[in-house]
Amino acid sequence: MYTSSVLQQGDIGIAVNKMQAYLNLFQERGMIQTRNLQDGLYGPRTIAAVKEFQRYVGLPQDGIIGSNTWDAIVNKLRELGIVTNIPVVTNRFLLSSGSTGIAVFKMQEYLNEIAAVNSCLRPIPVDGMYGPRTTTAVQMFQYLYDLTIDGIIGSRTWDAILNERNSVTTPTTNM
Repeated sequence: MYTSSVLQQGDIGIAVNKMQAYLNLFQERGMIQTRNLQDGLYGPRTIAAVKEFQRYVGLPQDGIIGSNTWDAIVNKLRELGIVTNIPVVTNRFLLSSGSTGIAVFKMQEYLNEIAAVNSCLRPIPVDGMYGPRTTTAVQMFQYLYDLTIDGIIGSRTWDAILNERNSVTTPTTNM
């Protein structure tokens, strides 16, 4: 899986804050030693924690959260049963036919979780590729939730999917 979003020294914002929270979770579970301030500033502490995590999962230790480190973090969170909202792994809130990557993969998972409790929706392959079946599932979701029916996951559809998914599941931990 891939993401076009990279986090590195000097970055600021919610994506950094979320990563700091995830790294602190890994620290609490004994995977790394460095604890972050969760201040949204990608500084020396965050770099140290990322390098420790990279060492823990067997990746090159560059202190940058690129696609391989993103994937390792998301996979470790999934192993631990932790649900995350994916806006931190994409630099935009727009997915459409032809999109690929972690954000598509997670949205497919979310649509399937909704479909499990809503018989008007059908499960789709979870492959990280936004193809015809994903487009149709999104259109059906949009129809059912009174959204513009365009088959594109823009910010309103993104929020509606996340909100509905969170209302139909009972995650172990929600970050």
